[in-house]
Order: sequence, then structure tokens, then C-alpha cells
Amino acid sequence: MDAPSDGPGAMHSVLYAWEFGANLGHIGTFLPIAAELRRRGTTVHWAVTHPHQAARLLPGAGFDWLQAPVIPEQRRDGAPQNYADILLRFGYANADDLRGLVVAWRELMRLTAAQMVLADHAPTAILAARTLDIPVMLFGSGFFTPPQGHPTPNMRPWTSVAAGQLLAIDTVALTSINAVLDVYGKPPLDTLAQLFQVAEDSLLSFPELDHYPARGPARYWGMLPAAVAADSSWPAVAGPRVFSYLRPETPHLEAALQALRDLRGSVLIYAPGLPAELMQRYAAPHIAFSPVPVDLNKVARQADAGLTYASPAATVAFLMAGKPVLMIPGHLEQFLFARRVEEMGAGLIQNPEQPPHNLAAMLSQVLAEPGFRANAGAFAAKYANFDQNAVMTHIVARIEELADANATNANAGAQP
Repeated sequence: MDAPSDGPGAMHSVLYAWEFGANLGHIGTFLPIAAELRRRGTTVHWAVTHPHQAARLLPGAGFDWLQAPVIPEQRRDGAPQNYADILLRFGYANADDLRGLVVAWRELMRLTAAQMVLADHAPTAILAARTLDIPVMLFGSGFFTPPQGHPTPNMRPWTSVAAGQLLAIDTVALTSINAVLDVYGKPPLDTLAQLFQVAEDSLLSFPELDHYPARGPARYWGMLPAAVAADSSWPAVAGPRVFSYLRPETPHLEAALQALRDLRGSVLIYAPGLPAELMQRYAAPHIAFSPVPVDLNKVARQADAGLTYASPAATVAFLMAGKPVLMIPGHLEQFLFARRVEEMGAGLIQNPEQPPHNLAAMLSQVLAEPGFRANAGAFAAKYANFDQNAVMTHIVARIEELADANATNANAGAQP
């Protein structure tokens, strides 16, 4: 473990709060920032919704973690219509359920003596911090931060949803939120979106990739660099190179593997957790399965195209390298992200709710049609001077600044 220094963040305590979502992306994205904060003297505490995922990354970095307060998903008819509809599935439909979660979050913040909260898709942690007057910095993509408006917008813009229906959904969640705020003597919110008016909204994305294209003016920090991982070897065969990042739960997984097997070219696949039986079934001389995470930036530069589950880290690595992608998103957040890439003309989507198209033909189209590469190249050219590594430096500085301000205010309040 790195020894703390006497930097600007010395003696500060920060709580990273992860409430919704799955997989390693949440923890992995914040980990280098946490390590830098610790090196500079800040104590970083972790509250994670999936401790088994934390066990895959945090021990090696010398961090421990706490269980984030969660509630089993409550059944609601149909797919989520807006962000409030997601909240209603996780405790916001009932004020008592929500209060139970808030009390648990408050105790975590007290236990860790948190001077600020990093909220990674953690709306209830944001609410708990509001009751304690602890500053919050949002950490994540635009999906976690609905734009300021009332009601929160339709998250499925390809379907028609009446404004009154969206307003009714918002009202249920807002009623629960205000009931909890009243318990702690805090003023009510006028709109659900006001919950996300925090000390810093760090939109870790680019305007072209925002899940809410009609957000309006916002501060985009850009994406953090993909984690540097192991070098990988491509099969030594002729033809285009395609890198694929898949997961066992990826929709149409076998159709994707078959498309890669049918490709006349060199294929490198990273598919953590993929059953050995599937690897054996789709094995071929032109396919290599990487057993460890790969350096996404490097393989994106080496490849001609990507086939992924719409992982933001992998997709942005390819776009920054000027390479197109075929995406098979698995849930709404990934689908909205992939839709922006497709609208940009830098890739194609296989809709997870529809039977698979001819994925081999779609992959060939992405590889062969020059427009896809040209549009990806235009994105790369636009951000050619963007320093992804500088994003971490700016975020660390802002975290320390907010923690400093809160500590100063607390000390002033304690003076006789």
C-alpha cells in the first residue's frame, strides 16, 4: 500500500458510493483515482453494491470495502420509462423503504467520517449526503444524471410516452424523497432532477456520447483512459483484425462468436467468464481468446474494427483510435450509449430485444464501408489533442478542493 504524503488531500476522508449497476467497470474506473488520492494523503473508503466484484480488484490495490445499502429490485410492469421509473424499482416507491436505505447510507458516512461523497450511480447516497450537508461529486456517465427538467425525460425515445405518464412516475419518487428530507428537517425538492444539483457534476463523457442528447449546456470532462493491462498476441493470419469484448450475458452471444468464427481475418477476443465449452466450440486458427484483460488503447490502434457489448471504455478506445464498432448492448444504458455511436455513423447496433440479424454481414459492413471509419476518424481528429490522462489529474484536484472546503466549513462551525 502506498504511504500517505503531506499533499493537499492530507487527513481527508472520501467515500466512494456505488449503488446501481454491475460488473467491474464502476470499481475499475475509479481505482486509479483512488490510488492517486491515497498517495496524496486522502483516505478513500469504498461502499460497493457487489462485494464479490470488489474482491476481484481492490485487494491487490490494498483497499478494503463496505457493503452498500441495497434493496431487491421491485417488480414493475414494462421497461423503465424514465430515470424515476428505475428508482421506483429500488426503494423509491415507498417512503419507509427509502428511509431505511438513507439511514444505512448516513451511518456509512458517519462511520467513515466522510468529508465528501463520490457518487457512482448512487442516488440514495446523494440523498443521504444532502441530509448531512456533505458535498457530493457525481462520478460516471450522463446516464446517471438526468438533465434538469420536469419531469425526467423519456429514456426510450423511439417509443411515445405521454408527459403526464412521466410526471406521474416522477411524482411517486419525489414524494418519497421529500418525506425523507422532512424527517431530517431539510427543505423539499420541487423536481426529481434537483436531487442531482450537487457540488460537482463530473460528466465523464463527450457531448456526442451523452445518453441524453437534449441535455443542454453541461460540463463534459471526457472519458478517463482505459486501464492499461496485458499485451496480447493476434493470430498470425492475413485479413482484417477485429477485437471483440464480450460477456457471458451478452445478448446473442453465440451469434456473435459465430460471426467472428466466419470472419476471414485475425480475431482477438476478451470474454471474462466465458464457459470453456463455448471457447472450445468456437475455437479456430484465426481466433485467440485472451485469458486476461487487454490494453484497450493498444488493441484499438492495432485493430480494424471492434465487436463489443457497448462497453464505454472499449468503445471510446476505438473511437479515439478512429476505428468503427459493431455493438450488442445488453441493457438500456448500453443501448442508449450505442445509439449515439450509431447516430454518429461510427458503428452499428444489434438491438438486444430483436432476433439477431446476420451479424457476420454487419461486421463485414462495418469493416468494408469507408463511411464508418471516416466518421470514427472524425471523432478521433476532433479530440486528437484531448489528454485522457489529464482527466484524472483534474478530478483528483476537484475532489481535494471540495473536501478542503467542507473541512474548513466544519472547523468554522465548531469555533466557539
